[in-house]
Amino acid sequence: MRKILILMGRYLPGHRDGGPLRTMANVTEALGDEYEFFIGCLDRDHGDTQAYPGIRRDAWNQVGKARVWYVAPGGFTKELLLMLAEGKDLIYLCGFYEDYGYRTLLLKRRGQISQPVFLASMGVFSRGALSRKSCKKKVFIAACRGLGLFRHVTWSVTSEMEAGDVKRVIGRDIRYVVAEDLPRSHVQGYSGISNHPMRVAFLSRICPQKNLLRAIEEMQKAKQSMRFTIYGPVEDRAYWRRCQRALQGLPGNVGWEYAGDVPTEDVQRTLAQHDVLFFPTLGENYGHVIFEALSVGCIPVISDQTPWHRIRDCGAGVELPLDADFAAELDRLAEMTDRGAMAEKAVLLAKACVERNRRETGYRTIFGAQGVGMDA
Repeated sequence: MRKILILMGRYLPGHRDGGPLRTMANVTEALGDEYEFFIGCLDRDHGDTQAYPGIRRDAWNQVGKARVWYVAPGGFTKELLLMLAEGKDLIYLCGFYEDYGYRTLLLKRRGQISQPVFLASMGVFSRGALSRKSCKKKVFIAACRGLGLFRHVTWSVTSEMEAGDVKRVIGRDIRYVVAEDLPRSHVQGYSGISNHPMRVAFLSRICPQKNLLRAIEEMQKAKQSMRFTIYGPVEDRAYWRRCQRALQGLPGNVGWEYAGDVPTEDVQRTLAQHDVLFFPTLGENYGHVIFEALSVGCIPVISDQTPWHRIRDCGAGVELPLDADFAAELDRLAEMTDRGAMAEKAVLLAKACVERNRRETGYRTIFGAQGVGMDA
């Protein structure tokens, strides 16, 4: 059985890193009987000052179908990375901005790591992602390119659209494999309850990339009665203060509340209590929350900056350009006498995604192909 080392910022029992963490948890659960997974990550969740309770630091912990090595912040030394890599068939990096990423790439560049290295783009090259802290990011990426850190890797991307983003920034001659993120395997289904007034949820990290402020501004224009609930950890406090000021401008027909963070295991149950997921994101390489909404019949109203173009084609939700009138679509949904039909289509799409990804996942190409990713 091939041994796969995954290096990432955070893993279970954390949840605040959102998509990357959820993706790897789903991958290990779905493919853990086919490959041996070893994960190196930090010993605490995003923003926490204390380690997870009940874990062993600097030792292997069995977590689901993976063995996890937790380290304190700053603990990804050269010596540790070489130790973790020893005896593994392949290394999968969930990004390169953090120390585990660029240090592994440097070790690969120097020939101290011989295994194939796959580098997950994780959406960092989308125009929306690069627009934040753009100067610092451009300098760092340029430095990595100048050192040749990307020459000996194969990129893992979730779509041809994301591959285009990587090519635009890194170069047209990159090697890559398309491995669409694996969703949660459980599709809960639609409860059959349609609320009045319509209940609208925003569920994501609160930061500019997720575009909560735009969602609030659209809710300010809504004419129908709605209840707007915001979920997610506050990642950018200055941005959240702007959102709070905008929330004071909501009209009387739109009630609202901030309901805090939601652990990963409670996302489906939470979204099942709402009619609509409103998510005008600036860009997602996958968008796990969109799948979670589909899986419980919570109708997604999203921007066109995600791979989920199928929701429009299947009549399972609403996809609009960022400059579109989202408020008008929300009003239209609020006036529908039977949103249940669209909710049922959402569930059918979620089930189809689970079945297709089980059969066709590109992660088997990455983890299983002996020659893929080897240096020329």
